[in-house]
Order: sequence, then structure tokens, then C-alpha cells
Amino acid sequence: MPPSRNVFWKELLSFLRDRRTLFSQVLLPFFLMPFFMFAPGYLVERLSQQTAAEVQKVAVKGIPAELEEALSKAGLSVFPDPDPARAVREGRADAGLVYDGRRFVLYLKLAQEGMRAEVLRGRIRAVLEDYKTRLVERRLAQAGLDPKVLEPFSVEVADVSPPKAQGTSVFAYLVPMMLLMFILSGAMPVVTDATAGEKERGTLEVLLATPTTPREILLGKAAAAMVAALLSTASGIGGLLLGGAVAARYAESPELEAFSFRLGAEALWATFVTGVLFAAFAVGVMIFLGMLARSYREAQTYMGFLYMALVLPAVLVGMASSFLEPTPAYYLIPVAGPMMLLDAVFRAKADLLAYLFAWGSTLLYAALALGLAAWAFSREEIVFKN
Repeated sequence: MPPSRNVFWKELLSFLRDRRTLFSQVLLPFFLMPFFMFAPGYLVERLSQQTAAEVQKVAVKGIPAELEEALSKAGLSVFPDPDPARAVREGRADAGLVYDGRRFVLYLKLAQEGMRAEVLRGRIRAVLEDYKTRLVERRLAQAGLDPKVLEPFSVEVADVSPPKAQGTSVFAYLVPMMLLMFILSGAMPVVTDATAGEKERGTLEVLLATPTTPREILLGKAAAAMVAALLSTASGIGGLLLGGAVAARYAESPELEAFSFRLGAEALWATFVTGVLFAAFAVGVMIFLGMLARSYREAQTYMGFLYMALVLPAVLVGMASSFLEPTPAYYLIPVAGPMMLLDAVFRAKADLLAYLFAWGSTLLYAALALGLAAWAFSREEIVFKN
């Protein structure tokens, strides 16, 4: 068995034996992703429905009797008050509505009550819009005009994107960022322990005293870290697909149906290849930083800074991706390039040049990063620095 394979199995078994890390990095993402995807939207929908069904108090002043009746029919408890704003502040009313003959003013505790106040605002505004429509229709009828003159045309929106894009576009900005985060979170514990951890324990010196060359040790450690990173990523993406299936199966509203998510064969392969290449790049950088650290704690500090330095570009790409028309040069940017490729794949906009530039550049950066890690392994002043 090649020495690098022995090192690989040593590091991988060390990772698999750590039950806490294995649970948090591999098992937990699979079960948490559906919860994070579906549960918040489901909870907000249920609470909104519950709030909409409540009989909430509305203090009013100067509003027409017809509108007061409409508010009551909408399930709101309306009562007159000389100062509706004060009634809301003192908690005697959930909302206040004042009409001065020209405009309506709606008083709510938006900052304090958040979503509950937003739901109530929606209920009252719906009643006001309906009242305004009826009022306009009456006035037009009195003037001998057909109310339809106010609606000379209607607008309908149809999505003509390719079917494979329609199934993933909602998460096109999210999947690349999550892929990056899972790769980093999966590899960091293995790399930190295999570099700074072994230096601190003194076991790296023993390993270097064996006939195994530094390059073989590096390859074994890097391969184990990549496997850990890809296991974490597979768990997270699998959980994302599970959450999308749950949303498609049990969603009761269009808002929750938007969370249905699926990946076609092209998107799956693009995600896998991009994940492998980026994992190689990230592992190379992390091994280099881990070798520079004098202790496990110092390595964790370096990894934290690296995490922020790599995740931030992914976040910016996700926010700006819908407004960009990437040229091949964009795909040469480290970190951002592969993230933009996945975004383009999910939106069915990726072409052959995008694949070649993104994957080719990431492979080059991975080779450079692993070369830098190999250099660190070959320097005694770095290896024995603790």
C-alpha cells in the first residue's frame, strides 16, 4: 500500500472516530437543511393565518359609516376614539385609523410588533382598497362613465425560462454559497488537526521520521480533508434536495411552493465537479495556513479569517448575479468564478466557455495552493515551528 494511502486512512479514520465532528459536519446538515428551508416559511404562513383570523381592535376617527361596516365585516373590532394614535400606543387598540376628509392615516406598532403588525396592515389596506374601488365606481356611474375605462388593459406575466431553470432559479444564489460553506466547514476540522494539531502534539515529527516523504504525507492529508469536505457537502446538498421535495409535496401556498427545488443531471454534475475542484483549492490553502500556525488555537484563528475571506465573495456574487452578464474573464476570478458558474448552470445560462474557464482556472488555483502547502511541508523552520 502506498505510504500516502496509509496517511489518508489514518486521517480519515481519525475524522470518522470523532463522533461529535462527524455528527455536526456530515449528519446534521442533511436533517437541518429541510428544516431551515421549509419550517420558517411554514411557520410564518401559519402565524399570518392565525393573526388574520383574530378579531383585532381598530380605533377609528372620522371614517365613513360604510367603511366602518366594511372593517367589521373583515373581522375587525371597530370602535370610535378621539385619539386613535394614543389608543394604539397605550395598548387599547391594535391599530388606529383616522380620516381627515382628504387622506387616511393608519397607526400601527410596526417596530414593536413586526410581522403581526404587517399582517394587520395588510388586512386594513385590503379593506381600504376595496372601499376606494367601490367609491370610484359609484362616482363614475354618477358621471355616466363605465368603470372599465380605468382599466384599458391587463398585464399577465409568464415565465418562459427553460424548465430546468424554473426548478432551480429560486436557489441559484443560495446553492453556490452553501456549497462553499459546507466544503470549508467539512475540511477545517480535519486540516486543523492534521497540521497544527499534530505539530502541537509532536506526532508530525514522528510521522516525518518514517520513510514516508513529505509529499506523500501531504497527499494523504489533503485527500482525507477533501473526502471530509465532500461528505459534508453531499449531506448539505442532499438535505437541500430533501427540503425541496418536502416543499413540493406538502406546500399549501404559492409562497411555500417556491421553495420546491430539484437538480437536473447537468446541475448535479456541475455541482460535483465544481465542489471537487474547489475543495482541492480550499484544502491546499488551509494546509498551508495550518502549517504556519504554532498551535491548534492559532490555526483555528487563521481558519476563521479564511472562512470570512472566501465566503464574502460568494455572498457578493449571489447578490449581484442577477444583474451581471458574465464574460469569460469573470470565471477566472478565484472563488467567485466557480460560484458564478454554478449560478449560470442553475439559471440555464452556462455555455462551454464558462465551464472551461471556471473549471480550468479553479484547477490551476488548486494546483498552486497544493504546491504552496507542499513548500510549507518541505521547510523545516515551518514544520518544527511550535
